[in-house]
Amino acid sequence: MLIRSLVAACVLALPSLATANPVTAGINLGVTQSKADGAANVDANDTIGLYGRLGFSKRVSGQLEIMKLKTADGSGVNIRSGTMLLVVDLTSSGRLVPTISAGVGMDSASYQYGSSTDAKHIEGGFGLEYRADGGLTIGIDLRMGGRSIDQSNKAVPLAGTIELYAPSGLTEGEYRSGRVSLGVRF
Repeated sequence: MLIRSLVAACVLALPSLATANPVTAGINLGVTQSKADGAANVDANDTIGLYGRLGFSKRVSGQLEIMKLKTADGSGVNIRSGTMLLVVDLTSSGRLVPTISAGVGMDSASYQYGSSTDAKHIEGGFGLEYRADGGLTIGIDLRMGGRSIDQSNKAVPLAGTIELYAPSGLTEGEYRSGRVSLGVRF
């Protein structure tokens, strides 16, 4: 009974919260590259993601992102990333709004033969958003971050004593990323 009451209160409060502090949802496309890959002249990985943003105040918002990275080397590694960010609008008026963001997240890479690698990251950066009156939001975002590997590659037994060491696609250390986003503000 208590849970139903809390759910009902949240559902009733959500429209007033969204009026006071906008909610934004959208997609983003971009690229990311580790510092080690950049030094070795390895191409950047393409990214595609979804994000949701909830305003805490007029200029401060919380953002949750999930992303999929496509590796360019054809290794068959599936990389997923999730990030929680604090986004601050540097101006409070106008259609072009510069932003600054900082956040933490987790990464997971899995190889088609069963090995996996888990990592954590911290990142921050600057962005610029165009916010139209109807709610359309178009943005560009540049970030730098650092990643630490929690679990290194595991050997995958193939047959008997033969083992395969699969590449993770995740590199420990610094990385940089850029993305363009398209969203709707409610």
